[in-house]
Amino acid sequence: MKTFLKFFLLLTITINAQTTTWDGSSWNNGIPNSTTDAIFTGNFTSSGDISAKSVTINNNSIITISSGDTFTIQDNINVNSGSSFIFENNASLLQINASAINTGNITYRRNSTPIRQFEYTYWSAPVTGQTLAGFSPLTAPDRYYSFDINTNNWFIENPNNTMQSGKGYAIRVPNNYTSTPQIYNGEFTGVPNNGNISASVVTYNPALLNYSLIGNPYPSAISVANLIDNSTLGTLYFWTHNTAINSNVFSTADYAIRTRNSGIAAISGGAVPGAYIAAGEGFFASSSTTGNITFTNAMRVAGNNSQFFKNTQADPLFYYYWLNMTNAGGAFKQISIGYEQGATNGYDFGIDAAPSPGTYITFYSMIDTGTYAIQGRSYPWNQDDVIPLGYNCTIADTFQIAIDHNDAFFVDKDIFLEDTDSNTFHNLKTGPYSFTSAIGTFNNRFKIRYTNPTLATDNNTVNPNTVYVYKEENNLTINSSVEEINTIQVYDLLGRTLLEKANINKNKAIINVLSQENQTLLVKIKLKNNQVLTRKLR
Repeated sequence: MKTFLKFFLLLTITINAQTTTWDGSSWNNGIPNSTTDAIFTGNFTSSGDISAKSVTINNNSIITISSGDTFTIQDNINVNSGSSFIFENNASLLQINASAINTGNITYRRNSTPIRQFEYTYWSAPVTGQTLAGFSPLTAPDRYYSFDINTNNWFIENPNNTMQSGKGYAIRVPNNYTSTPQIYNGEFTGVPNNGNISASVVTYNPALLNYSLIGNPYPSAISVANLIDNSTLGTLYFWTHNTAINSNVFSTADYAIRTRNSGIAAISGGAVPGAYIAAGEGFFASSSTTGNITFTNAMRVAGNNSQFFKNTQADPLFYYYWLNMTNAGGAFKQISIGYEQGATNGYDFGIDAAPSPGTYITFYSMIDTGTYAIQGRSYPWNQDDVIPLGYNCTIADTFQIAIDHNDAFFVDKDIFLEDTDSNTFHNLKTGPYSFTSAIGTFNNRFKIRYTNPTLATDNNTVNPNTVYVYKEENNLTINSSVEEINTIQVYDLLGRTLLEKANINKNKAIINVLSQENQTLLVKIKLKNNQVLTRKLR
């Protein structure tokens, strides 16, 4: 019995201490995984995601994790002197054990979006030990900034200062940049950050606009929802520097906005910030209290690190659509409205966000007298919901309100814009709505509805039950017993148009769209009387 126990213990120790070594051409004990310690004694370049229990790099080896790949490591990292551990732009280092101890430096490469002379990018170090000047040596010595939450103003940093983990920094481009936009190829060098990391924040006061400049402290992307759920943060603001500097002043219209489940583009346009914050990125945030927030390993995610703004929806219980207000001269303002679990129809910190003032127009939805660029309402969706919209314009002109895009949930739902000035209802799903406006603030003119009250008394409206949609082998059959069919549009659940047929002018249409079995389809039917019906088929 003692012999058996001794053998069992030795076997357990052997299994738990499984090691595989890369000698520059192959692994001597198989490809590593989460239970295997990986030792590198020769050069290595990843060709996909890789994982290990721990990592040791010896023998002056150069280990390169390619762009887009994730190296997931359960425990410690040890980069011995003379060796290199390099993460290319968009690569990720994901560590699981918050207590793991790292020794030795990595190089984490992070490319900015294209920037011009005198412009700034908000950075945050994913490593410990990186100095400001070491990261951008050709930046003018007095052009490294942090944001002082006590004075609510920019603070000039000494270029020799080490970047603090979790803190955001505004760093101007190198002095040799020109008016032609170009990418800055940044390199962070230091011990990779891991585990709990604190950052100082201050209670947001709308009258002071006192945001806190913080940043992702890890060499991997983090989840916005997880960050907001586990901190006092409510709204995040990402600097896009879309607009060139003018008379030494930057435009506040260049901030894109993100709450827990929705984001909107900056007034100056550009990308919509998504569900993840990339490695190396700094951002402003509003907080409900003064003190410290804590970044944790639980917020870290694999991949999703390809750019600062990436729109991805993972939670099935929040659904949004985005509206743009524009004119022919280039004025632009975007808002989003949605429905999500946990939200109310009142103001919700972390879900609703105030608008940024625009140069020519400010567009918003309303909760009581408050104005919002992002508004999340109570889930489930209520077809009878009514949402007031408002706007301010500094020019008299013709404007348009249009749907920019929407989640798949709204593919089969009408979105009507009620204009109380003209007493009209316009279905934004059919196209933009044009209107003229004088200069001023208008908070009582427009409302969003999901039904058109005027259709309820329209004698030309047919009973929806007279329209049948069904599958027959590989064909889709639409049969309207009363009114002729005008157009048919077929979508998948991602909102992509699979097929569109116009000028049918028959009571029955048979089309072949069922190339994929068990695919759920959304079929939008417009009848000859302009009545629109939608059917879902599984």
